[in-house]
Parts: sequence; C-alpha cells; structure tokens
Amino acid sequence: MRVKTFRGGSAKSVLEQVKAELGSEAVILDTQTRRENGRCVCEVTAALEAAEESPDQDLTPRPGWGQWHQEWDQIKSHLYALARTKADLTALTPRQRMPLEYLESQGVSDGAILALWRRLREDPNLSALTVLGDMVAVKPLVEARWPQRLHALAGPSGCGKTSAVLRLALRAKRERARAKVLVVNADCLQGKGRMVLKHYAELSGLTYAELATAADLARLVSEHGDAHRIFVDLPPLPADLDLERYLGLLGLAGREDCAAHLVLPPHLAPEQYTAFLGRYRSGKTVSLVWTKLDEACRYGAVVNVAQATGLPVSALSFGPGLKDSLVPAERLALWRLLFKHEMPDTALVPARAGRYAN
Repeated sequence: MRVKTFRGGSAKSVLEQVKAELGSEAVILDTQTRRENGRCVCEVTAALEAAEESPDQDLTPRPGWGQWHQEWDQIKSHLYALARTKADLTALTPRQRMPLEYLESQGVSDGAILALWRRLREDPNLSALTVLGDMVAVKPLVEARWPQRLHALAGPSGCGKTSAVLRLALRAKRERARAKVLVVNADCLQGKGRMVLKHYAELSGLTYAELATAADLARLVSEHGDAHRIFVDLPPLPADLDLERYLGLLGLAGREDCAAHLVLPPHLAPEQYTAFLGRYRSGKTVSLVWTKLDEACRYGAVVNVAQATGLPVSALSFGPGLKDSLVPAERLALWRLLFKHEMPDTALVPARAGRYAN
C-alpha cells in the first residue's frame, strides 16, 4: 500500500493532486485544514492499496498478509460508510450533533465517529457523553481499584514512562507515609534514565532496584517482601520483541500480582499509535496512562486508542515537575481535557480520594 500526504490552498486543488498522482482508486485516510503563517492550508492523506508489479517482484504473501488484508477491507468499509452518512449528522439533534462535530475537529478517527453516530441515531434522547463514556472507560489507578502489588509501565521511547513511574510512586508514598514503595529500573542499558530514576528515588525516600532477568525479579521480590507497591520502568521494546514475550523474559507475565499499563502521549501520528498498539498488546496490559498532556493541542487520540484497545484510562500526567502532576483518571477530568483542553485539577483529588474505595 502506498500512502502519501498532499497539501494545497484548497480541498479542491489537493484532491486534484491526489487523483493525478494516485488515480481514482485512491482512498482518503485523513483530511485536515489549518492556518500557517496566516494562510489556510488543506492537508489530505491518501492511500493506494495496489502497487505496480514488476516482473521480478516476489508475489509470495508475507506472513499475516491475509489477516492484514481483511482488516484493511474493514477499515475501508468504515470509511466508505462514514463518507455516505456524514451528511446525516444533520439528522441528529443539535445536542448530539455538536459534540460529534467538535470531536471530528479534535482528530477523533472516522471509525470512532461512525460508532458514536450509529448509537446516537438510534435514540434522539441519548447523550453524546453517555455513548462516549461507553467507548472511553475510566478506572482510576489507585489501590482500591488496582490491588496488584507490581505495576509495570510500558511504552515507546520518549513517552514519559520514567516520570510516570516516579509520580505514581510518590503518590503511593503520600497515601501511605510509612509504607515501603519500590521503583525498579528494567532499562539498565540507558544511563540517563537510570540515573534520573535512581536520583529522584533517593531524594524522595523511595527504594530503588534494577531488573534485567527473571532471576533478578525473583531475587528482588524476595529481598523486598515488605514493599507495599512496586513500580517497574520498562525500556522501549527491542525491534524483535513484543510486550508479551518481553514480560515473559523478565518473569512478569506469569505473576497474578502484576499489571502492565501502556504509557502514551496524545500527540503521536495515527500510524505510530497503530504500530505501538500492535507491539504492546498483551494479556497483562490492563490500562492506559496518558502523559505529556500539556504538550498537545488536541486530544482525539484518547478516544481513538480507547476504541482500538478497549482499555480503560487509569491516570493523567502533565507538566514538567514531579509533584502534583499526575492524577488518577476521572470521567469529568477526561471530558474537561477533551472538550475544554483543561488540565486536571490536582487540588481536588485529595477531597475525592475517599470515593475510590466504593
């Protein structure tokens, strides 16, 4: 499949570029309009499924190609269905239509918009937030809701895992002042991240340890049997491994007291999310931790990833500091972030903490 992005001053001129280069069989994947240096710029991402064949081309299907082809057909059918029914947004009530139009502008995927539209069309009295709440589940990352002792944070390079580990450990320490909280570095080859984690752990009264093999894990759990919570900072996955296999190598996959949380920032490209979700899919991956929220200008990825994975959002992290910069996810805070671009109010979290036990 050939994918290319075209830019121009109007949608008409860009679509003419698409047709001239890719032909009439091209599929429109994404359309965005923005202002750059005072000018309106239209950007269209298009794809051509069939590539030109050469006499020497290897026509042997690649492993998994058939499944991928079926998935691509499903994606196309959703896109076509949305294209045919987009005008029908006007058939929704204004109370339903306005949130969907806003979500479109925030980068929510066509598939997610279509799923919302189908539900809303069935009942004119149904609230868009009610349907969105079914799609984007929330489960706050607090002890009452997540009783597992070990929590491993996984995600791509630069996503803010190390900061999230420290922020979660500090919150756990604050909730139980005398409890022992252990932070574990499993990225022993990265000197900078290792030193940051160790440095701040020592400054904050946290216990620091390192992990590289399953034997290390067994020893660590035995030596720190009195640790109330253990937070593991996993490295970016090697090119030849997925998360399921990597957790097995570290001895984490078979532990019932271990939960893995996928850490992501909201400003990656859709293709990056697709690639990461494929590699970080695991039976141990139980929630999403969103980081670097203050660095994004829109938050449609929160909806897109929730729909793609079915995982609940457990924590929201933002800002450069470690104190008061991570909160357990709440539905109201998520809606304010998505619709008003407001960062969570950490001052309100202690007053609400008691309800998490219910």
